[in-house]
Amino acid sequence: MLLPTATQVLVVGAGPNGLTCAITLATLGIKATVVDDRSERSYGARGCLIHARTLEVLRTLGLSDKLKDIGIQSKGIVFYGQADPLFNVDIAALSDTTEFPYILLTPQSEAERIFEEFLFDHGVEVIRNTKVVGFQESSAEGLDVSFEDGSSILASYVVGADGARSTVRTLAGISFKDPSTSVMYDENPSSASFMLFALADVVLDINPSIEIPRDIISWHLNGRIMFCPLELPQALQHLHTHNTSFWRIAIAIPPGSTTIPPRHPDQAYLQNEIDERKPWKDYIRLDHLYTAATYRVRSAVAETFFKRVGSGKVLLVGDSAHVHSPSGGQGMNLGICDAVILGRAIAEHIDRGDDAILSDYSWKRTETARQVIQATKRMTAIINIPNGWRRWITSILMCVANWVAPIRRKIARRLSGITYRSG
Repeated sequence: MLLPTATQVLVVGAGPNGLTCAITLATLGIKATVVDDRSERSYGARGCLIHARTLEVLRTLGLSDKLKDIGIQSKGIVFYGQADPLFNVDIAALSDTTEFPYILLTPQSEAERIFEEFLFDHGVEVIRNTKVVGFQESSAEGLDVSFEDGSSILASYVVGADGARSTVRTLAGISFKDPSTSVMYDENPSSASFMLFALADVVLDINPSIEIPRDIISWHLNGRIMFCPLELPQALQHLHTHNTSFWRIAIAIPPGSTTIPPRHPDQAYLQNEIDERKPWKDYIRLDHLYTAATYRVRSAVAETFFKRVGSGKVLLVGDSAHVHSPSGGQGMNLGICDAVILGRAIAEHIDRGDDAILSDYSWKRTETARQVIQATKRMTAIINIPNGWRRWITSILMCVANWVAPIRRKIARRLSGITYRSG
């Protein structure tokens, strides 16, 4: 598809956040231009949890029913000590509060496929292999955005949905730092000072004596390892014709560890970690590795999600605006909710021209991002507690809290995103 010479809204990044923003605009009669520097969708170990609040928001676009057909409906997250459960984040108990009392488990690539197909049906096609390298004020209304291949486009609104290392955010001169420590995201201290997560999508061969639930996410705190059941993505189904046991696993490596995992862990590394951590005290063999990556746990939020550059408007959404620990799977969810609210705000701004509309988006979503960052930091801190007396005391406290219904419900509401309905 050819790049037009001008567009009202340019969305940079065709991940779930950029696609959702473009879909929201399309449903309001505004045809955005969507560009992405990738040649195709990525199938890496990225987001895989879609929470109740996100499904509520996507229902307004007609997308929730399409997603329900491609994932596993999980009752919640169960935290284990050894083999015994300590605390149950029971999302199923929220059936009196939401139409979606579950966590939908599906790889991010599958959500992107559904979104891209839906957007195509609304007359918008993603323009790939198109990398933004700069923009400048134009004599006309908007910004002249330039691309790596020498082409350019005039855009009134530029939406940065291009990830944590956002080119759009950098070009706009918007700072990106931890809201608690003020450490800039681009600072690059030793990996030993960060908690790391090795995330992998794998097929497991599990001893029949072990029954790993496929209707919950299992977090084994003593071994710092998570098992999340997934359906095999459509793009990989031709590789396995028999019934497979497909999983996302997460292995947490605390700060100061002497062994740092490779950037893309191989099957031998992952198998060794499973063997050493023994979450169910019996063998779990990694039969096939599809994709794996190691992530440093960092938190950051943009100084603002909206900035005028000349007569152009630069707006941030998703990881371009905020990043945090993957604990609880909040990243894709927070970004999708950003995107729907932003799409509506842009449409209203086109109609009324009042910058207070975009400033309101920025302020409200910044506050929600800060709350989510603090919540994920608390969950990561629990995972990070070393084995020994502190882990023992924490386990007792979690068991006690599990018997207190208001505590369980409060945590379930926060994890599901229902707490942030007004944000």
